[in-house]
Amino acid sequence: MDLNNKTVIVTGAGSGLGKAVSIMAAKAGAKIVMADISQQAMDQTEVEIKNVKGTSISCVVDVCNMESILSMLDRAAEAFGQIDALVNCAGIFSSIPFLELTEKDWCRMVDINLKGSFLCTQQFIKRVLPQKTGASIVFLSSISGFIGFTKSAHYCATKGAVRQLSKAIALEFGAEGIRSNVVAPGTIETPMNAWIIDDPEMHKKSVASIPMGRFGKSEEIASAILFLISDEASYCNGSELLVDGGQITHC
Repeated sequence: MDLNNKTVIVTGAGSGLGKAVSIMAAKAGAKIVMADISQQAMDQTEVEIKNVKGTSISCVVDVCNMESILSMLDRAAEAFGQIDALVNCAGIFSSIPFLELTEKDWCRMVDINLKGSFLCTQQFIKRVLPQKTGASIVFLSSISGFIGFTKSAHYCATKGAVRQLSKAIALEFGAEGIRSNVVAPGTIETPMNAWIIDDPEMHKKSVASIPMGRFGKSEEIASAILFLISDEASYCNGSELLVDGGQITHC
């Protein structure tokens, strides 16, 4: 995948899928703007980007805080000029039975997974519209945004919502050359899914629901995202790419 001369902002770049996207995109030639709540986590990602001879800057960002988002966009423009893509990877997960779900639990999930994606995307679009160069946005949903899972109603709600948010943006800004698409992973080997991977019974049950008989790798999700932000996906807008080993068909 050729991403030479593209500047890509990746939220949640310090770990998991955001880290994998940052490293793979840098290897493909993109200039990476890492955004994460943890500078220490981004420092580790930066080491790996340097190992593939990539270029990056890091910005400590709270995706629910407008001031930090605007500061990140300023730094991106100062460092690299034109901005070409935004990948919304920042997100959280928690497993809580529905009747034990508190308003605080609900609001935190909605703030980070949905409001954060909204704020980052809105300000990104405001910055790229005057460039008149087009741009690409990728939202990270989940198979949980398509089918229900127990003890995660708040998570399922946010992942379904970002699907619809992406479609609305695709419709509103497609004529401006701004493409908005969704990648929906299944169960992937990331720190967020350690509660499944490290529990023998949960591990066995989850793998049994996947036709390919294994969990996905972060790099497999990153590859799908890189396709959508590349020029090879120039006619993909408002689309949803499931990368789940067939798990959703089994369900």
